[in-house]
Amino acid sequence: MYLVTGHKGMIGTKLCKLLPDYIGIDIKDGKNLLTCDLPKRIGVIYHLAAQTSVESSWHDPVHDMDNLRMTARLVKEYPKAKIIYANSCASVNPQSPYGFSKKVSGDYIKTFHANYVSCVFPNIYGVEGGKSVVDLFKGKNEVTVYGDGLQTRDYVHVDDIVEGLLEARYWNKGEYFMGSGVSTTVLDLAGNKKIHFAPSRKEEREVVVANTTPNWKAKIKLCEYL
Repeated sequence: MYLVTGHKGMIGTKLCKLLPDYIGIDIKDGKNLLTCDLPKRIGVIYHLAAQTSVESSWHDPVHDMDNLRMTARLVKEYPKAKIIYANSCASVNPQSPYGFSKKVSGDYIKTFHANYVSCVFPNIYGVEGGKSVVDLFKGKNEVTVYGDGLQTRDYVHVDDIVEGLLEARYWNKGEYFMGSGVSTTVLDLAGNKKIHFAPSRKEEREVVVANTTPNWKAKIKLCEYL
């Protein structure tokens, strides 16, 4: 049986459609992973639930510590399950409370759990109304760019990420980067749109993620999606 935390999120919604049998826990259902009853006889856990906003983490950094608490509870309750952890490229060189919370959560799993796969994600796009700058810009004639727009990111479509997560069930214990290795600036994304510049935010200037997986790669091209 699969347990999927955050199953109603961007990734979880698509992933669960492809799993044979699963139990989902999501705050959107009123189930707080810190306090809710946890199911028994779980073989694989997709741990997707987290506070994921870099901007919000600066305003309420204490809330981000719940990312670690949720992870610690899963490690304690499921010592024999395989935990597939949705990690973030922001954890590699943390420059925000959010990035730090993801790093220490990943470190906790590595230190105290025997069977895990930590998947380090780039920026993920591909759903209408999504939070990624790609989805925010798609179909718009005017966009807001924070700072000079020269900050770079690595963008991978959510459908590619889901394919990788399905393969991760069979990967050996370890940490795997799931990027495209392609660097794209925010100005590149804006293209010929009318740009409104706004003050820069506290965020990393450059994030490019390699692909270190054994049998997965991003297939959907960002330019074709836009």
